[in-house]
Amino acid sequence: MRNTFFMALFYSVKRKKLVLSLSIVLLSIFSILLAPGRALAETTPGGDVSNPVIRAVDIAKPAVVRIITTLGGRLTVHFTDQQSATFPLSGGNYNLKLSGSGTFISSHGDILTADHVIQPPRDKSMDDVLEMTAAKDVADYVNQTFHPTTPYTDQDTYANMHYGIFRSTSSYKKPTSEVYLSKDYAGVINATKLSEVSQNLHASVDQIKKESAVDEKDVAIIHINMDDTPSVHLGDSSNVSQQDELTIIGFPGNGDLGDPQTPDPTSFLTSSVNKIYVSSIKTSGGVVRLFR
Repeated sequence: MRNTFFMALFYSVKRKKLVLSLSIVLLSIFSILLAPGRALAETTPGGDVSNPVIRAVDIAKPAVVRIITTLGGRLTVHFTDQQSATFPLSGGNYNLKLSGSGTFISSHGDILTADHVIQPPRDKSMDDVLEMTAAKDVADYVNQTFHPTTPYTDQDTYANMHYGIFRSTSSYKKPTSEVYLSKDYAGVINATKLSEVSQNLHASVDQIKKESAVDEKDVAIIHINMDDTPSVHLGDSSNVSQQDELTIIGFPGNGDLGDPQTPDPTSFLTSSVNKIYVSSIKTSGGVVRLFR
């Protein structure tokens, strides 16, 4: 599984407001104020609740969700000018799964996220993931069809595709996304597999209401069929300044434990909280970008 850059909630110590970001390195910033929301289970506030940062994070965490996007892909490999094959050989697709974050901005299932979370770019980096996923099948095909003296491994075929020795072309289906409520919202998650998570704790994205592509503002508003969701209100991003300390709530891929193909639901749906400093704020094409 490949994890995308995560979206997160930020809390500015200097101005005591939450700020929403859309990636780790290059961030489009929105300041947000908290709105009260309902949760299925009460949680124990973390740390010193007299601290406004800790209190704001405790209130905001139930509104942050994890989004899993599945992108089906097929790979055609050209071994010679006359010999090619499309994988999987049996038909169907390789299901590439990507993870991102979002936050409810209404009590009726509207979620703000990064556009690349729900519309992953079909670029060279995605092709690399598809080639790695197909590499074993390609190696088996090479060994059974061409009978090389030294059998090919999946590392061999991936390297040949990556460096253009085996030319390959990719094709992708329309992505689908599933939204999971966090442990902060759900409380106890009685499941040992993600597929066993209760149906009232996740839902499919049924509408993309607004979006701006990854090479523009990289934002999207999506909808799921849920009501009474905890939410945050969007505010004024001009309240963020250089050297502000920001607190992040999100689901970074490097914070996951265990096998990424079969994640433990409780761990997988537990958000992380981190701090960063704003090193620079720049404007490009009318879009304000924040760097950490």
